[in-house]
Amino acid sequence: MPIHLFENGKCISSIPVSELPEDFIITYRNSLVLGKKSLHYFSTKEFLLVGIIKSDTNDLDIVMGPVSTTALSEADIDSLIASYSLPVDYKEQIRDFYDRTPRFTMSQFLNIMTLINKELNGNIIDVFEYFGFTDKAKKQSVGKHHSHALIENKEQSQFHDTYFFEQQYYGYIERGDLDGLQHFIQQVPSFTEGRTSNDSLRQAKNIFISTTAIITRRAIAGGLDIETAYQLSDSYIQEAEKMSDQASILALNATAAIDFTSRVAEARIPKGMPEDIYLAIQFIANHVNQNISVEDIAKHLNMDRTTLSKKFKRALGFNISSYIMRRKLEEAKSLLTYTDKTISEISEYLCFSTQSYFQNVFKAKYGMTPKEYRKNQKK
Repeated sequence: MPIHLFENGKCISSIPVSELPEDFIITYRNSLVLGKKSLHYFSTKEFLLVGIIKSDTNDLDIVMGPVSTTALSEADIDSLIASYSLPVDYKEQIRDFYDRTPRFTMSQFLNIMTLINKELNGNIIDVFEYFGFTDKAKKQSVGKHHSHALIENKEQSQFHDTYFFEQQYYGYIERGDLDGLQHFIQQVPSFTEGRTSNDSLRQAKNIFISTTAIITRRAIAGGLDIETAYQLSDSYIQEAEKMSDQASILALNATAAIDFTSRVAEARIPKGMPEDIYLAIQFIANHVNQNISVEDIAKHLNMDRTTLSKKFKRALGFNISSYIMRRKLEEAKSLLTYTDKTISEISEYLCFSTQSYFQNVFKAKYGMTPKEYRKNQKK
């Protein structure tokens, strides 16, 4: 966690030492020091958290951060450079710093702030109360709106009637039933949507986000690996946020549902499998770009290799080495479809011993070479 100690507005100490440009930190401090409270923080548009803890007795203050709640992209770093008028020369320094700095959640960040405050000022602060996380006035406001809306909807016989439709819809996704889903989408009944915004475009985006969140979790329950599901969800939501009309968002919703369902069908695993086998599957999915072995997975799970192999085969009906190869080839299909990586680059990325071996096992599995598969996907 980057920490900078200021006295009379001048930085006199920092941890780590000289890791970030001083004028970068001073810019953040100037935005924070104007706050009236002893503890104050803000979040930047690049998802960076910065906070200040002021001394109650002297001219000392401590600036915490900036730390990231998510991985910083190149666009985020460019935005930082532009927003704070920093020299372009700082780009490599900032990127290197955030590559080495752990990410912190909002909860962790605020708890560390209160810990430093206790050491600096000697008083203990309740995070939820101090930062207004338990806002009774807001609860009262929401409750009032809810009561009025409920009365009005009942008088006009307007009710949320999507629950049973949703259960059928998400059920197709969880089962990986693509044909059933496509048939179901073509016969969507008329029903009443809830109101989440006074703006129709924002309404469409809000519904897309909530729907995608549920789809993601049902897909994971159906066997799609966790990282793939969440990354796919993020990508679709970001795509929806770029759109400027409701029809495009509605079409994207169907596209996302079909995409998730297809991936669930490919990754189909039986329900009720043992937790350690599920964890083994997740480990394989997250390490397909590495030369992983059964020994690596067994070590990760603190299991004996032979025990893991037997248990995996008993649960899924095929051996663990076959599953590793299956996941690598599924990843190869995705890379061939959605990236411009060469066949050689894909083979190397997925740690095949040679490109020719990759091509041979791919053809044996799918009946065509990687080159033929890519060509078919572009038709």
